[in-house]
Amino acid sequence: MPPQTQRICLTGPATERAARRWIDAVHAAGWSPVHLPLVRIEPVAIDARRVAADPAFVAVTSQNALAALKRLWAERPDVKDAPHAAVGVATARALRVLGVDPALVGPSADAGAKALAEGLVERTERGQSVLWPRGSRAEDLRDLLQRAGRAVDAPVAYRTVDVEGSVLPKRLDAAFFASPSAVQVWLRAPDAPRVTAVAIGQTTQTELAPEYARFRRIVRLDEPSPRALRTALERLTSGAG
Repeated sequence: MPPQTQRICLTGPATERAARRWIDAVHAAGWSPVHLPLVRIEPVAIDARRVAADPAFVAVTSQNALAALKRLWAERPDVKDAPHAAVGVATARALRVLGVDPALVGPSADAGAKALAEGLVERTERGQSVLWPRGSRAEDLRDLLQRAGRAVDAPVAYRTVDVEGSVLPKRLDAAFFASPSAVQVWLRAPDAPRVTAVAIGQTTQTELAPEYARFRRIVRLDEPSPRALRTALERLTSGAG
């Protein structure tokens, strides 16, 4: 009797479209994916009247902010004309599709906010304003920039909402976590199976670490990409993970 295909629960990204490349990577590794988002994203409109005029930079750390930012551009040409910074090549690419070529592109790893903050500090002066359309649970970039003496305008552009009550599959070998929020929802589930946890990066791994006993092991991707997920699963299959 042939061995069963190993199964991994993808607890994010939140939408099927965003998860497509991750699902393909799982198949390419010879695993079977179960896409079960544990958080969802809700867009939030930005009140253009409350956004400071002529920001020195606009920082975009997630594609989830683009819907609100696009509407803001329509009302505030000064915002669209400001230089933009993006975390990761995917977010930079999405900005270009919308007609804005970012002046600064930082890495998409968990350290992306820190690297982007360093780049913004190099390109701005003390007291200048950075507009950061952010997620409802994000604070890191604002804290980093304010410590460097920059003014930060940080309206919420999208809300991260926990998906409670999801029925977790019983036969699983691993679970992929793309955010600390998804880890928190998983840990609250009374029926969470004991699996190998795969963290997208350092911040998510840090969220998992105190609950190490609830998992078979915890591994972290070499980089936050579908290709790295495929590599991690292949290592687990070979016993090298």
